[in-house]
Amino acid sequence: MKTFKGSFFEIGKQQGGIYRQNGLNLASVKVNQKIVAEQLKIYQKHYPQLLEEIEGIAVGGNFDKEKLLYLYLAVEIVGFANRFKMPLSCTIFGVTSSNGTFVGRNLDWLPITEKVMELHKREAEGCYKLLAVSDMFIGNPSDVEQKFLLYDTIDVINEKGLFVGITFAYGNTWSYGLSWKELTRIIGERCATVDEALEIFKSIPVSVPKNFFIADKTGKMVAVEHNSDKYKVVYPKDNVLIHTNHYLDPELVKIDRVMTETPTHNTFIRYYETLQKVNEMKDKFQQSDVIKILGNPNLYVCQDHEIRTIWTLALDMEKGQYKLYTDIVGKKIEQKLVI
Repeated sequence: MKTFKGSFFEIGKQQGGIYRQNGLNLASVKVNQKIVAEQLKIYQKHYPQLLEEIEGIAVGGNFDKEKLLYLYLAVEIVGFANRFKMPLSCTIFGVTSSNGTFVGRNLDWLPITEKVMELHKREAEGCYKLLAVSDMFIGNPSDVEQKFLLYDTIDVINEKGLFVGITFAYGNTWSYGLSWKELTRIIGERCATVDEALEIFKSIPVSVPKNFFIADKTGKMVAVEHNSDKYKVVYPKDNVLIHTNHYLDPELVKIDRVMTETPTHNTFIRYYETLQKVNEMKDKFQQSDVIKILGNPNLYVCQDHEIRTIWTLALDMEKGQYKLYTDIVGKKIEQKLVI
């Protein structure tokens, strides 16, 4: 597992060297100057550290800085409309039982992601140490072929025992703001509790719709449903919180496009299937029960079609014991995680 440490510029240099060694070629990247210019204003105000890191990537890998800025700041906005072509899906749930509070997470994405996903650690100066699981920011199989593999932070656990992970949301708009991959990182770098994480959303704009599932060492958990122009916070009901890909908040439900864009989407099936299975064992739920649900090939929640379950996290929040499972539809390889 790679560990990136030092200043943001130094971390960027370390990553830039890896990208160059991997064969990243930016020759085909066309920059949308307008979006980059607007996004620069946002990042200069809310997360200038990323701009330092991009400078380091450019130096470490001898890359065109303008093209890197486009990839990091603008490409998600440019691709917003196109991302509805596939039934994007993930599942995260949390449950509090007599044994503690547990979080389970399935990352469902393109099957080729299994070949490139990486665990990595970040120890940025002045920030909490964190461990992240990354799909290397791939949006389609050609990204792998062209070596467009960048360290993102889909799932983050920090040294204070805070977890944040995302699921795709089918909201109806975008705005100039930070990408989800920076929001999860900022939360991991700066926050020790759910309440501290919620403060982040009050001041930092988000560019495209996403759902953020956040849990801390005390057992508190929430889901932040973001539509880029507004967000809502969803809390557990009867000690259970589940999020797939449809909005739960009544106001956001009105603008949710999941069933109009993808009528055959299984987000509701996975949600109620997970709820049913969790409720069957809720009173005595324990960490080992996570993979029994999320890794069960007979359930919709464990996927193996055009979208596949790539990894599963099983987290004991109160004890700080974390497990990662890979090859979910195969051997189910288990790995203990230490921050």
